[in-house]
Amino acid sequence: MIKLDELKIFIAVAEAGSFVGAANRLDIAPPVVSRSIKNLENRLKTTLFNRTTRKILITSEGQWLLKQASMTVNSFEEIFSHFRGNETEPEGQLTIDAATPFALHVIAPIISKFIERYPKIEINLESNEAISDLIQDKVDVAIRVGELKDSSLKAKKIGYTNRGLYASPSYLEQYGQPLGVDDLEAHKCLGFSNSKFLNTWPLKTKSGEWLTIKPHMHANNGETLKQLSVYNNGIICVSSFTVQQELTRGELLPVLTGKIEQQPIPIYAVYYSERAVVTHIRLFLDFLTKHSIINSQTGS
Repeated sequence: MIKLDELKIFIAVAEAGSFVGAANRLDIAPPVVSRSIKNLENRLKTTLFNRTTRKILITSEGQWLLKQASMTVNSFEEIFSHFRGNETEPEGQLTIDAATPFALHVIAPIISKFIERYPKIEINLESNEAISDLIQDKVDVAIRVGELKDSSLKAKKIGYTNRGLYASPSYLEQYGQPLGVDDLEAHKCLGFSNSKFLNTWPLKTKSGEWLTIKPHMHANNGETLKQLSVYNNGIICVSSFTVQQELTRGELLPVLTGKIEQQPIPIYAVYYSERAVVTHIRLFLDFLTKHSIINSQTGS
């Protein structure tokens, strides 16, 4: 008979791509992982992984089992979570990974209410600009903006954001308010040094192409670019949820609002498949979807 723990170990190996990665993820010894996979292969009379000196590759039989095992484990976890949730207060550590702007402007303003509601859930908030490796960094759920590429992850769409152009009143007084896309050539545009695709702004040139700027100054995150703009260094293009306070205080003003081609950018919470129904993750995602400011900006 196949044991549920064996299926969990198998899924972890498939997603981690190594026995060591699966062992780290599950907090067990690598020999336990290796022995479990060997026992499972012997019991099923098949090869689930092809091993090399550097990596392991899942076989076609392994791919089939991965799909079936994921559904099986999820069903068992859902049953357990349902009845445990009815009897006990949710508890445990929840590690959340998000880019700094999202952590500061979306999660930070509402997380105290979540903790008040679920005081036994311990929050660990990691702020990273680069995409986190959920397994290596032991992250429960990560927030990612934009379309996803990693098919090994489960995802829940929690909202949208739109990008806008902003500059300080003093900068616009000195350099003038741009009236058209071509006017930006005479302005100081601030851009990203790492995520260079964000230097393509939601504006169309006369030829109908998206405008890609040549930044006057670079930074590796939106918060730094925002502060540079507040201090009169140029025009930025960032997500609207990151500048609400500066707009309210009059530190930044919208630029070229009538020229922007709105492209709602999806925001996802991502996690590994068998963690989809763990109670504290589900509670946080539901809370974030209901209470965060990003949903008030959907399609705006």
